[in-house]
Amino acid sequence: MRGAFGVSRCQPSRYGLNATGKVRAMNSAPKVISVSADSAAPELVRLLLASSTSGPSLLGVYDDDDFLRYANETFMRAFRIRAGQVATFSSLILDAAKNGRTLRIETADAQTFIADAQMRRRGSISAPRQRSFPVDFVDGRWFWCTETLFPDGWIVLVGADITVLKKHESVLSHERDQALLLSGLDELTGVPNRRAAFARLDGLLASPPVSGHHVCVALIDLDHFKSINDTFGHETGDAALRHFAQHCIHSLPSDSIFARLGGEEFLVAFPNAAGAQAKDILNVLLHGIPPVTSRLPAQIQITLTFSAGLAEAHAGASRDELISRADRALYSAKRLGRCRVEIDSASG
Repeated sequence: MRGAFGVSRCQPSRYGLNATGKVRAMNSAPKVISVSADSAAPELVRLLLASSTSGPSLLGVYDDDDFLRYANETFMRAFRIRAGQVATFSSLILDAAKNGRTLRIETADAQTFIADAQMRRRGSISAPRQRSFPVDFVDGRWFWCTETLFPDGWIVLVGADITVLKKHESVLSHERDQALLLSGLDELTGVPNRRAAFARLDGLLASPPVSGHHVCVALIDLDHFKSINDTFGHETGDAALRHFAQHCIHSLPSDSIFARLGGEEFLVAFPNAAGAQAKDILNVLLHGIPPVTSRLPAQIQITLTFSAGLAEAHAGASRDELISRADRALYSAKRLGRCRVEIDSASG
């Protein structure tokens, strides 16, 4: 069984392994002393370490017993490793989980985290194997890491600092989300989103009642939509949502309020239709949906149906009350076998 190894740094701070396996300073060393002399390290590892500096990239080398044998300055600072310290992959993870420093470990069960990570790190070693993954630190830094597992069991980890890219990505993502939110459009289908629909519905309900005019709201849920995703993939599922949204846009009355609430749930508000008339419109919509073509595994025609719950507004009705009643009617439609439209009993 191999003894415990200490950690040795690369230039510009120079350290070497002493006789007890601990690190000692090599002040007079012009290069990486013990690295190039250690025959246990693979040739590629020695070349990597010989060219390593204290730049922004992480560089660490684990032996086949998972002791951290070599690390550059950036790696040692990132993981708070002291000269002379014995470190393993597991000890670094446990330290991060226990002390809430270095790596961001989002689990209370560090041992399970380590076991799962080891399954990914050390699979078959019949040939060199690589995996790449992002790592974030509690100080806000991000690294894109690549681990290479060699046939002799050694692992070389190289991490590129992508903090700036992550910050730009976060800013762009936030700005994009805000723009979509303010535009009132659903990203996937291009129809109004929940926020926009609720604002229009609130305005409609707040308007003075007009004799002979009715306001109805329907909640629509595509039937068995999860099975489409599971069978044909999310790309086909997304295409089905866009397909249905376009069908509704072209089929519903022009004064209707139509929106995607999220997932496979949609809302339709009819400003000038009583319950029975709105139900007829929805039934025409239901039985007129053209089939959607799957992308994979073959060109298969998929039939779409929906269940809908309908509620007619009473005088002074609030949006929440109206949607709650429509939701109850939707539940009834599903309970009665789906592919149908049900009217809330209080709609009269």
